[in-house]
Amino acid sequence: MAAVREEGVDTCDGQVLARCCIGDICADVPVSSGIKPGVYSIEEAMRDERLRTCLEVLNRQRERGIRRLATCRAKESEKCVRRLTEYVLSRYGGPVMLVGFNNKVAAALYSMAYVLVASEEGRPVPLDLVDASSVKGWIGQVKAVVVAPGALTGAQLLELVNEAKARGVPVIMYGALSVLYKDLGIEYFCPYGIRVK
Repeated sequence: MAAVREEGVDTCDGQVLARCCIGDICADVPVSSGIKPGVYSIEEAMRDERLRTCLEVLNRQRERGIRRLATCRAKESEKCVRRLTEYVLSRYGGPVMLVGFNNKVAAALYSMAYVLVASEEGRPVPLDLVDASSVKGWIGQVKAVVVAPGALTGAQLLELVNEAKARGVPVIMYGALSVLYKDLGIEYFCPYGIRVK
């Protein structure tokens, strides 16, 4: 597996974007900032917690026959974030829980609604931060859960989705990677990316 650092906007704090590839299947995946560009064996990547998300994404891609998934570039990010915010708040209202701290998305949601942010560690922003490892107790207090692609490295996504479904709370994951998780019952949102039926 090859990993090359990229620029993009779908990361959470403390992450970078890596273009991860196995053969001709590639994806822009948020990974720990400690990952160095290079070629890794599959076995090595499986043992390294920081690369496991790359493998999961690439395997899901292979199963669906998708060759390449690219993230929004910085110049497109403002309109992507604006569309996401408008969509979530017009369809579901607030308050909203953001799982994974993406500063642009958190700021945009906060400017229009009450926001809980499930983050690994607190940030000095005017948001109510909750521990990412215990979001289940907070789901009943929100109208929608928004998942940042960068949260894939730490969030127990299936557990989160099941809890949200049990409480009737929709889960929206934004960005191109979200298409790979539709089978979990996550709403796909990527207004300028690939369209999936």
